[in-house]
Amino acid sequence: MNLQQLKSLVAIYENNSFSAAADKVSLSHSAISLQIRTLEEEFGQQLFDRSTRPATLTPTGKATALAAQKALKMVNTVKLIGKGQQHRDQISFGIVPTEAQYLLPVVLRELQKRQPGIRIKVKSGLSGNLALQVLNLDLDFAILTAPITALPELQVQELVIEPLYVIAPKNTRADSDETLLRDHPFIAFEAMTWMGHQVSARLQSRGIRVNEIMEVDRLDAIEKMVREGFGVSIVPQRFLAPPLERHLNIVPFCTPQETRRLVLIHRAGEEADLPIANIRQIIETQAAAT
Repeated sequence: MNLQQLKSLVAIYENNSFSAAADKVSLSHSAISLQIRTLEEEFGQQLFDRSTRPATLTPTGKATALAAQKALKMVNTVKLIGKGQQHRDQISFGIVPTEAQYLLPVVLRELQKRQPGIRIKVKSGLSGNLALQVLNLDLDFAILTAPITALPELQVQELVIEPLYVIAPKNTRADSDETLLRDHPFIAFEAMTWMGHQVSARLQSRGIRVNEIMEVDRLDAIEKMVREGFGVSIVPQRFLAPPLERHLNIVPFCTPQETRRLVLIHRAGEEADLPIANIRQIIETQAAAT
């Protein structure tokens, strides 16, 4: 087994085609086919099901391709360090969209102050997708909602706790969170998010049936619609965002109050990595100042 064979396998996996993969790694179709045959002989396993046209990866083949993808990224990192190029001259990290408006600009500004000249790539997405990208080495780390299940191979460090509130228009009478939720139309945060799952689970455990009229994937849009009188919702008091009570009537959600936890996730063994340490210090400093 050699790196070129692994590159060919990964290219096929990423392009879903032997021909496209051959173009990507600058080999002929027959040469790339021979490399895969050689790998199969060495492993003693079929990596592709050739009874279909085009051939498709077997479960073993897919697992092998994913492992090879990670290995090649690590090899590239070793090469950069060996050549004296600082791998952390550039970083990539993910952040949930709900924190992009207020937290992200602060993090970017402070990172550039602490590491002048650093190149930063930011991706926004759902917590589960970002966690998978960190696991697959597509991102160095991510800021997201605390996972609802354990994340093997990843370290999870708590950054911020955001209290959850039932929000209603300013002039709405609020005897309790349950009264607001039962008596008014409900605007739900996207159900596929980890926070969406959390809220749904708590409503169900309390036996509260809401009249859901819409589902929205942006907290700022939800807050705006509630201010305009469309209904009520459940949102966090986002870190560094203006207080919800400025424009809304707010009631704590649940007793004790339910919270959303923001966490930093990264691969095991990278606790001392400079950008990761800087992120934690930046957020700790901001939290102490608020």
